[in-house]
Amino acid sequence: MPTGSKIRRLLGKIPFAKSLKERLKRYRENRRIAQLGGAKEVFTHHYQQNEWGDEESISGPGSTLEYTANLREKLPELCERLGVRTLLDAPCGDFNWFGEIAWRGELSYIGGDIVTALVQRNTQRHSTPRRTFRELDIIGDPLPAADLWMLRDCLIHLSHADIFAVVANFLRSDIKYLLTTSHHASDGNFDIATGSFHPVRLQIAPYNFGEPLEEITDWIEGFPPRSMALWDRQTLAKRMANHKQVQYELTKLSAGTR
Repeated sequence: MPTGSKIRRLLGKIPFAKSLKERLKRYRENRRIAQLGGAKEVFTHHYQQNEWGDEESISGPGSTLEYTANLREKLPELCERLGVRTLLDAPCGDFNWFGEIAWRGELSYIGGDIVTALVQRNTQRHSTPRRTFRELDIIGDPLPAADLWMLRDCLIHLSHADIFAVVANFLRSDIKYLLTTSHHASDGNFDIATGSFHPVRLQIAPYNFGEPLEEITDWIEGFPPRSMALWDRQTLAKRMANHKQVQYELTKLSAGTR
């Protein structure tokens, strides 16, 4: 008769069992995260415990100089071509790589983050007359005026409901462009508790952004393929006009109940 360990190994080879095991793991993680509180408490906890950190960046391996090499090269050209004069980077994380970009002209930078201590740290270390940092909850706070919003490595940590709220918040702003992370190789989207992780693909359900204007490759070997995808607000507003969840969040924002 097979032992318990042999049975577990056999089950591990069955696709359904693998899926069930992954779902159970995801369920336990979501429960753990949900017990921490709301978005501010969750991300403050992650920052204090350095849950995403490595030796270089508190914001995690996706914020190292090696990982961001291609983005740092392509972002100045994109901003120049789009006529970007003010860039909103939210969440801005620890600003590990952004200060290393070689810009082609003067650019005003606004870094926003929900973690109070991180904003204070960035202000002390990196602020200049054209570079400011502020506490900002992108789920519900009004967004500052800017030409482009870089929303990197964030939606992958938000629940479906919070992503819909962020989209609604962008649509009610005056920001012209959204540049955000999308995992183009993912074959589906599943929900999580805010603070966990899922490889979001914005082009498909339940988001249905459609194809972006353009994309910048934003991954290196050993990590899931993804890009920074660009949408303009007017086109996205038309695509979201019949999106029930986004329209619901827009109503809540307008009523001040978000």
